[in-house]
Amino acid sequence: MVNLIPHDIRNLFPAMEVLPSPEELIDRIQINQYLEKTEIVYRLNLISEKSAIDDVSHILKLEDPNLLGIAWACLGGIYTFNGNYRKAFAAFNIALDQDVTDDVMSYTYMEISNLLRKLGYTKESISVLESALTMTKNDLLIWRIKTCIGLCFKFDDPTHSLALLNKSAEHYKKTHDEVRLGRVHRHIGEIYINLKDYKSANICYDKALAVSIEKSLPQYRFEVLNDKGWMLIQKGEYDKARSLFIEQIQKDLSPYLLSLALQNLGFLEYECGNYREAISYHSQSLQLTTRYEMRDMAFEDYYKLGLCYEKLGEMGLADHFYGQGYLELQKELDLGLRLMGYRRKLMDAYVEFLRNNQRIPQVNIKDKVFGFTMDLSLKDIRNLFHNVLLSLHLERTRNAPQMCKKLGIEPRTYFLYQKKLGLKRGLVLEGLHDNPYFKQYIESLVPLTWREANKKFEDDLFSFLLVKYQHNKKEMAAVLGVSYAQVVQKTKLASQL
Repeated sequence: MVNLIPHDIRNLFPAMEVLPSPEELIDRIQINQYLEKTEIVYRLNLISEKSAIDDVSHILKLEDPNLLGIAWACLGGIYTFNGNYRKAFAAFNIALDQDVTDDVMSYTYMEISNLLRKLGYTKESISVLESALTMTKNDLLIWRIKTCIGLCFKFDDPTHSLALLNKSAEHYKKTHDEVRLGRVHRHIGEIYINLKDYKSANICYDKALAVSIEKSLPQYRFEVLNDKGWMLIQKGEYDKARSLFIEQIQKDLSPYLLSLALQNLGFLEYECGNYREAISYHSQSLQLTTRYEMRDMAFEDYYKLGLCYEKLGEMGLADHFYGQGYLELQKELDLGLRLMGYRRKLMDAYVEFLRNNQRIPQVNIKDKVFGFTMDLSLKDIRNLFHNVLLSLHLERTRNAPQMCKKLGIEPRTYFLYQKKLGLKRGLVLEGLHDNPYFKQYIESLVPLTWREANKKFEDDLFSFLLVKYQHNKKEMAAVLGVSYAQVVQKTKLASQL
């Protein structure tokens, strides 16, 4: 196939000595994101059967180069969206190595253009999209590409961007593609927000919301509501925005949408000077953004947590989160990419923090979190942990059935704990809940299921105790009131942490 771009598109990527393996690239993918991508590919008529590529675990077994190219382009697009650029580069390189049709290559270029645009290479992104247009005769794909070109001008030339996107909207309206029309309305609404034309933005979001209701698309509806909530924040209508997002986080959201709603709440509370509340929301988000490798959003969480603790004068925790974020940032510095967005904010804030606080002692976070457990039995420690964790969940759910569904436990199990621990809404243990280190730790476990949260807590607890008791497992067993065999079993993983 003739490459219509003047130079190999891979020359736009930074050189890397080691790329993630294909096995690593299909690990920890959010299935809802992937299925949304494959649905788009199917609607573009690039494949005859959606089931051909909708199973992530089968990608490495595919033999058809076109299916392989599409699948890897989809994965590259997901990693781009999540800000995991190293994996995005690797996935796109695999996609580009396939001997595919012009339509498939055009789709791959469209996904690559999104990566270039996110990294600030707008001109290169437009060049790639224009080349992709010359490759394909697929009318559906052509209009997707034209829409992407419109998005490239969103910040540098919003007037031109609106003109291009409105042409896309007219086309989708004419072809009765309501779903794509609704998404274009969202893009246009975002531009109007940037221009502070909130009335026009609200009209766009109402149109998109109508599509979500008409087509019974609940996740899409949540996306639109998030946009409307963000618009309310920009207008300074914090109470309305807060109510909208609190209702959102009680729904059955995908990890991305849940994290987005939590971050918007964190942003709102920070703007209101409610730093403890902002910490609560960003802590919950961080658990999701690190677990699902949503790196763009994770850097925002690290930055905001460091900033909030700095505002509160709790410099040890501020140093911890700035430092953790910086360690993650170091993994990307060798890529030679421009530091943009919250990556740049985190870097600048941490440098300034270190300059102003050179004498702050390093804080051992585990000591602060688990210090209360010394000399307590394992039974008492578990009761304290369950009390605080369930109390936090009670604060954030409307009723017990909803909480049980979120935790993945039977109502009967919860009511046994309620009776055993004397749980009541609004009542938490004194002392522990006021400890910012312990509270911060428990906040990070709220997005997990009951089983996951308990496993995480006990892994971390035994890792801490193993050091404190200098690996004397017999002494640990005696103090905890459990058998030696149980301590050995519990510390197998802990010794590796």
